[in-house]
Amino acid sequence: MYCKPNYLMICLFLPMSLISQTIQAEELEKVEVIGQRNQAQSHPTLETEKLLAVAGIDGDPLAAVFSLPGVVYAGGDAGGEPAIRGSSPDDNAFYIDNMPTDYIFHLFGDSIFNKNLLRSVDLEAAAFGGEYGNATGGVFDVKLRDPKAQPLEVKLDASLLKVGVLVEGKTFDNQAFYFSYRRSLIHLFLPEGEEGEGEDIGLTVFDAPVSDDYQGKYQWLIGNEHKLTFNLNGASDSGGINISEVSEAGRIDPDIIGDLSVDTAFDSQGIQWEWFANKNDTISVSVNHVLSESKQNYGAEQFEKTENDEFNLRLNAQTMGITDHTIALGFDIQNNNFKYSFDTIPYFCTDHSTNCDLQKGERTQYADDIKANLYAFYLNDTWHISPDLSLQLGVRAEYDDYTKTHFTHPRTRLTWQLNSDVTLFAKAGKYSRFPDVDTAIALIGNPQIKPPEATHYSAGVTWQHGNDWQSKTEIYHKELSQLPRAVDLQADNADLRYTNDISGTASGVEWLLEKNLSNGWYGWLSLSWSESERTDELTQLTSEYYLDTPWVINSVINYQLSERWEFGLRYSARSGAKYTPIVGLRVNPDYPDNFQAVYGQLNSETLPTYSRLDLQAKYHYQLFGKPAAWTFALINALDSDNISGYYYKPHSTDSLDNFEIADEEGMEVFPSIGLEVTF
Repeated sequence: MYCKPNYLMICLFLPMSLISQTIQAEELEKVEVIGQRNQAQSHPTLETEKLLAVAGIDGDPLAAVFSLPGVVYAGGDAGGEPAIRGSSPDDNAFYIDNMPTDYIFHLFGDSIFNKNLLRSVDLEAAAFGGEYGNATGGVFDVKLRDPKAQPLEVKLDASLLKVGVLVEGKTFDNQAFYFSYRRSLIHLFLPEGEEGEGEDIGLTVFDAPVSDDYQGKYQWLIGNEHKLTFNLNGASDSGGINISEVSEAGRIDPDIIGDLSVDTAFDSQGIQWEWFANKNDTISVSVNHVLSESKQNYGAEQFEKTENDEFNLRLNAQTMGITDHTIALGFDIQNNNFKYSFDTIPYFCTDHSTNCDLQKGERTQYADDIKANLYAFYLNDTWHISPDLSLQLGVRAEYDDYTKTHFTHPRTRLTWQLNSDVTLFAKAGKYSRFPDVDTAIALIGNPQIKPPEATHYSAGVTWQHGNDWQSKTEIYHKELSQLPRAVDLQADNADLRYTNDISGTASGVEWLLEKNLSNGWYGWLSLSWSESERTDELTQLTSEYYLDTPWVINSVINYQLSERWEFGLRYSARSGAKYTPIVGLRVNPDYPDNFQAVYGQLNSETLPTYSRLDLQAKYHYQLFGKPAAWTFALINALDSDNISGYYYKPHSTDSLDNFEIADEEGMEVFPSIGLEVTF
């Protein structure tokens, strides 16, 4: 028997069993942990760290989601917002720190977030829960991390594409902040005032494109139960180019000859209070204000200008105090004051239109205000039937006073853990979203148009293969309805502009294999097959959707050679997107000396197979005793000629029987270098 010195006298008199119990009690007291529920979440999740390390994305985690199954760029290599599982990019919803937003991508496709501030990026690709609304496609739920209570620190981040600064630190006890600002460097590579050459002849940049963004947080941890957070977010994009009559664009559409300029921006301020009442109950109240503006000028004094003054209020509460049940409920209120004005030549088209040139309207001027209030309530009850089986039953009720529509959307999910390695799941739900604004405003839209709707079904299995490997297989089906259809200008109801006469489906199967970090490396491989169609309910014609991508392969590998060097690889391959072929020319009825393309059957052809390999190396070291890192990347390392579409290329010798169809190629080999330093 061993007696600690402080217990020597007790050892002399107590029986052995009591001695053992006393020592065990002391050891139990040593491992007791007392914490507070309102701790700051100041570090990225493991999944986010993996996304940040993906090669060729310049540390942009939202760009990394295109390496996940079911996600493709709507604009090819040119960027654009994501299309998820056969849905339109307009069908998605975006949330920042639990608040809805519309602006998370710059005009060139990169996201508005500083990579050092991301805590998590969750993609809900289908059949998501009642806490999300105004979406029929997928949901991106982005959460920025909390500030660190540390001495003041400055982090500088620069690459060939962007430069940024992050300031972070503690202010008072239990209070901390950060503020980030970034600005693009694209304008340094596009000199102003010089006319382009070759395919860019007739184009002159007069305002080189610039994008910037900022994020800020100030957080106060009040006692052990309360967390108060103030948020700032904003971004802007601007640029301008002159289109002359000798340019390709000017010869195809003389209406746009002149200065083309784009200015978009948003600024958001918010406050969130979180109460961790006890180990079972939490309440969160969030309020924010968003002012977004967009203006485009083009052609002979044509313009489109919009401004939206938006307020959001969200209340979320959750309790686990009821035996075998977790109850979550919430209220959402959104107030929109949408102001718009335009002087434009409208084209009445959707992504299901073939010849948009035939849908050209008369030049129209108008200005108006739209006030739209959106209300929603959701309730989720997760019933833990047994330790291995749970059933979530939920409902989301929505109403908007602009379209005067209300919905009650049921949503459910069943999860069954067969054993420690295998889990089955099945989920389903109904969804809707606010109509596209350009289809709903007066004169150039239909104020009576209804919101698009969708029904989602999904089922699958997750499998843990030992300690390092896991896989997920999922099948899904979406039924889409009430999609907008452009009314033929020759039809009797042409004054409606748009009606809800398009439906569609999207189905597919996805397989994802992941390896956790071990033996110095981690990565994932995803395979997916899908099909997406749209049906014109008036003509009963069904065609493949332009974003239909039957098969997609993505592979990501990261290898840590040493404490200083790590290497990354990303390879993507997919079948080409659908496109509508050009089958001839016609004389432009407004400009008899010019021609316009005539298109064939909608989405009847397929682009060549797409493939791209990105390579990356990162070197960590100390600069003046502070951590620093160089990043070297080679984008499209194999120089693949990825064609994103075809267009009519005008020449002075063109005729109805003699013309050229040119292809639009994606990004060439592009080397990139970046530096990150902390002071």
